Amino acid sequence: MKVLWLASWYPDEFEPTNGDFVRRHAKAVSQFMDVDVIHVVQAGKDFTTLSEVEVDNDGSLREFIHYFAFKKTGMAWLDKIRYNKTYLSYYTKILHEYIKEKGKPDLIHVHVPMKAGMVALRFLKLSNIPYIVSEHSSLYLETAKDNFYNRSFYFRRQTKRIFKHAALVTNVSSAIGKVLEDMFGLKNVRIIPNVVDTNYFYFKPRQPNKVFRWLHVSTMYPLKNVDKIIRAFNELPPIKKEWELIICGPVNKEYEQLVKQLQLQSKIKFTGEISYEQVAAEMQKADAFILFSRHENFPCVVIEALCCGLRVVASNVGGIPEAVNETNGILVEPENVSALQNAITTIMQYPTKYSNKNISEAAISKYNYQVIAKQFIAAYDDVLRMG
Repeated sequence: MKVLWLASWYPDEFEPTNGDFVRRHAKAVSQFMDVDVIHVVQAGKDFTTLSEVEVDNDGSLREFIHYFAFKKTGMAWLDKIRYNKTYLSYYTKILHEYIKEKGKPDLIHVHVPMKAGMVALRFLKLSNIPYIVSEHSSLYLETAKDNFYNRSFYFRRQTKRIFKHAALVTNVSSAIGKVLEDMFGLKNVRIIPNVVDTNYFYFKPRQPNKVFRWLHVSTMYPLKNVDKIIRAFNELPPIKKEWELIICGPVNKEYEQLVKQLQLQSKIKFTGEISYEQVAAEMQKADAFILFSRHENFPCVVIEALCCGLRVVASNVGGIPEAVNETNGILVEPENVSALQNAITTIMQYPTKYSNKNISEAAISKYNYQVIAKQFIAAYDDVLRMG
């Protein structure tokens, strides 16, 4: 069985963390079969030369990252049309070259429908190669600022076509999976969660922290509500002063200024952007994890925290309730800062209510590489068997 991955989102030179969860899925599946990933960068930038980067991780995962030549005219509407045409033309060309050199795949696996799904749709018609689509985005929720309904007619129309002709659609959460079923009338949707590299993310016994340590890890985008997390900690009851909050992610001057303004420099610290391995180390040193997003699908950081045995406080959005429950944390309604404060206080008041070891074991059993990879391979087998 030969399956080719076409990824709309994938780490590249300009966005090294973009679609890193897709790469982890690829690494998981590559433990059981060869995986070739082609990603054409959607940078929208001026390029005068073409370049390709091939990364051979361990022999069974090969990544082909392409940057296509594009020169802007300065007219936004015209550049958008030209860019889309150039993108599709170039992607089609390199896929033809790939098939000529390495043979026709039995199946194409698209990660995020736009725009790689348009190429898969083209090769379904040209070469009768079936494809499946894995959607990772929460843009189908109306609470998302740049949601599906606010996108262009072209984007919405092409996304519908891609889903319509897919042999199977997978999603990382039942919540968004159900939305896709209803929105596009899909009959074949399968839930395959995000994956965690448990070589790094696991429970590591240690002596209790003298000060209760909270951890937040994110991109720092506005949807993550980092400012509201900071304000929630600032307004905790006086009896709960023995805490600290470590915030990991890209430097954000606005949040740093807010911490100074509230005089919380001794309690809230920013690490800046750190590596995947360093995130795991921070989680193993923390007592609890916090995420207060306006919307999400099935965030990797939540299940990574659970694999490390952390109690989690998170907003009740998207697929988060599928991972966080009364055995491992507390869910709060999005934007409800008062509820967030109560959850923070409750976690600190009852530190022995949850078993870190049990939290870790339960999460690892669901989200490790082997378990998730086998779910994808079963999906491939089912699609090819059904023809």
